[in-house]
Amino acid sequence: MGGAAPARAAGVVEHFDMTHTETYSAPLEGCLPPDLIGTVTVTEHSTGQVVSNGATVVITGTNEVDFHMDLPDGRYVQSGLDRDDFQVVLRLPYTTVANVSTEDERTIHAADGTVIGTLTIHEDHQVVYRDLNTNGEPDPGEVTVERHEFRLTCGTP
Repeated sequence: MGGAAPARAAGVVEHFDMTHTETYSAPLEGCLPPDLIGTVTVTEHSTGQVVSNGATVVITGTNEVDFHMDLPDGRYVQSGLDRDDFQVVLRLPYTTVANVSTEDERTIHAADGTVIGTLTIHEDHQVVYRDLNTNGEPDPGEVTVERHEFRLTCGTP
């Protein structure tokens, strides 16, 4: 006689799709003089899903970013590929595992549109955090894994 299949917690799936634009003043990290300040407009489009079964929440998605910077001398910077892929796993109430992988490629243009340089960023970040005292903040010893790799490359055409 066959037994009943084990019960499984039903998961709830919610999808998200958000866009946010921000404008601010800043230098271009790493490839131009740090005192050369431009006007940056960034539009971030985030899509993904949240899956929850009560004890675990998994958030996965992608941020696609349109980066544009106007410099005072007429030069400008425009993003090409610029995306962050992310996954966050929350095992309630204590553990968070987060992974983010970033690819960012930008082209630097002269005022006439001629390509004069490039900027490429590759970044990976992983964190495992166990909130042992449940205060919602990382205390000494609660971040058990933190790995961060960052590469910025400046190039010429």
